[in-house]
Amino acid sequence: MTTQKTSYSFHTTLLASAVALASLSTQAAAENSTELDTLVVTATTTPQRAKDSVTSVTIIDQEAIERQQPQALTDILAGQPGVDFVTNGGYGKTTSVYTRGSSSTGTKLLIDGVPIQSHSTGSPNWQYVPMTQVERVEIVRGPKSSLYGSSAAGGVIQVFLPEAQQETRANIDLMGGSFATKQADVSVAGGTEQTQYVLAVGGFATDGTAVKEDSQEMGYDNTHMMARVRHEFDNDAYLKALIMNAQGESDYQNFSGDLQTNEFVNQILALTAGVDINEAWQSELQVRESRDEDETVDAQGQPTGSYFDSRTRAVRWNNTLWLDNHELVAGTEYSEDSFDGSFTKERDNTSVFAQSISDFGPTRVQLNIRADHYSEYDTQTTGGVAFGYQLNDTYRLRLSGRTSFTAPTFNSMNAESYGYSELGEIQPETSKTLEVGLRADYEHSFWDVALYQADYDDLIAWDFASKTIGNVDQARVQGLEFETGVRLSQWQLGAAATVLDTENRSAGAQQGNRLARRAHQSARLELDRHFEKGLLGATLIGYGERYDDAANTTMLSGYGLLNLRAQYDLAPHWNAKLTVKNALDKSYQQAEGYLNPGRGVFLSVHYDAF
Repeated sequence: MTTQKTSYSFHTTLLASAVALASLSTQAAAENSTELDTLVVTATTTPQRAKDSVTSVTIIDQEAIERQQPQALTDILAGQPGVDFVTNGGYGKTTSVYTRGSSSTGTKLLIDGVPIQSHSTGSPNWQYVPMTQVERVEIVRGPKSSLYGSSAAGGVIQVFLPEAQQETRANIDLMGGSFATKQADVSVAGGTEQTQYVLAVGGFATDGTAVKEDSQEMGYDNTHMMARVRHEFDNDAYLKALIMNAQGESDYQNFSGDLQTNEFVNQILALTAGVDINEAWQSELQVRESRDEDETVDAQGQPTGSYFDSRTRAVRWNNTLWLDNHELVAGTEYSEDSFDGSFTKERDNTSVFAQSISDFGPTRVQLNIRADHYSEYDTQTTGGVAFGYQLNDTYRLRLSGRTSFTAPTFNSMNAESYGYSELGEIQPETSKTLEVGLRADYEHSFWDVALYQADYDDLIAWDFASKTIGNVDQARVQGLEFETGVRLSQWQLGAAATVLDTENRSAGAQQGNRLARRAHQSARLELDRHFEKGLLGATLIGYGERYDDAANTTMLSGYGLLNLRAQYDLAPHWNAKLTVKNALDKSYQQAEGYLNPGRGVFLSVHYDAF
């Protein structure tokens, strides 16, 4: 196999730009009254100011999402600190996310607090999340098993959908562009002082692009809906209901070169009841279900016999208490996982968890512990200790040590069903992570830097080249992450950079090799200029080279992408946006043999009725 080399000039430029922005942030002029102080929920399950967090976090708010007009979740995850991903060819195709070098099952996806995960692959179907329904994304980097259980070794990414609200509103969004892409979405919201609702429906369809050199265009469509209702009672109690459903089809080419289609359904249901028992104690009970269904049909639309139905049903009881300068969270969770396809399997998990956050003057201490008992394994206990210290009005230092675990997926325990060979009995994956970080907050800017080391035992690894699955006895991941943001009058800038070093530390032929499919470096640079009736903006995203196989014989070149955007307020309640993705029409691969889309131009129109 030919090994490809890559030039580092683009990534060096981005890294230098990030450092320049950090310098600029210390000189940000006080011309704009907007402060960069935001709240984060995912790091602790309760609202905390991002600048007070003892966990590394990145927040992508509604304004940023609307500005960038993403068509997939990876559009806004790309180049963010510590986040890497691989797609098998673009629109609606298989996507794996690697946060801080963890495995593809090491990043947990929450949609409004509901975990969604395929027990087939063990990772979420990131490619099917309908972005027109997303208002906010929080990226929490570092282990969170002590709060959220399995599959959070690298971190947690939580997607927030629109909240029910009393104010009446209605929105219509239409989009069209390259690759015969079209999209239409409608949402309405309103209610009374006690009862509020929001309802959104829409559809996305594209002819797609060729994902392999010898393939035809691979189409994708996604029809989606979301409904949420909230009712507040007179006794400080509330009841919330949520449903989100996305279903459609995604074409692909199988290993024999035949055209096939995945017909998919992703859905979450959640019913949440909460009550303020007193001024210092809030209790909440949630019953939920997540579904991931898939059936493969041939070019004539006939079933091939390949299908799966993956479900998780769970109940979680969460209690939060506030005592002076202390916040306590404690609860229990029970879940049942089921899978029906080429094999049938079930398991259940019972867990208990606790968290405390205490402030002692300038010092914050966060403690976490959780015990998970799966029906197939011994009890897995994870924990974390984190300290934050406010050095002065500007700088905050944080230190942490956390552990995590990831339960084997049903696929990994039945790999023979998919033509893979198991390298011994698959064991749960565990890790220990140490981190130090420093954050600086100014009136209109901030910067954050983090240095960490994660040591994995029994890292679960799929080798797509050799078609094997097994545990890597020992692996080490070391990383440096940097992020900054600045607002100066009409200008808005942001930058992020990551340097990652991964190493297989197990004895054998692959000792010392880098872990497959993790880029050594990445960066993101954003610049927007706001005008009275619109804006102009650009995003640069760069990833360094990566190996596609565990043997480190196939290297994929690094790449850089330029995305452009423009926005204009046509009239009251009317707005138009133009986006150009991959403006330089770069050809690049994230997985060997799979091509990503070239230049795409898209025009969207937004109308709000109130």
